[in-house]
Amino acid sequence: MSAQTEQQRLEMPAHPMPVFRRNQDVKVFMGAGWAQGTVNQSDRGGCTVYLSQLRKTTRVRDARNILLLPSTQDC
Repeated sequence: MSAQTEQQRLEMPAHPMPVFRRNQDVKVFMGAGWAQGTVNQSDRGGCTVYLSQLRKTTRVRDARNILLLPSTQDC
C-alpha cells in the first residue's frame, strides 16, 4: 500500500467498511492518534478490535479510521 497523506485518507469514503479476517493486525485511529490492535470480529457494519497497548476493545465503524498492517506471512 502506498503512503497516503492525512488529507487523502480523510477524502476517502467512510463506507463500505472492508471486512477483515479474525486475528489480522490493524491500526485504528483514535483521538490520541493511531493504536495497533488485532481484529476480533468484522462485518459490513464495523470491526471489533482489541488494542493490546491500551488493554481495551473498540468498535470501528468508519473505513477511514482503520488500516490493515502488512503481514509477515506474505514474504
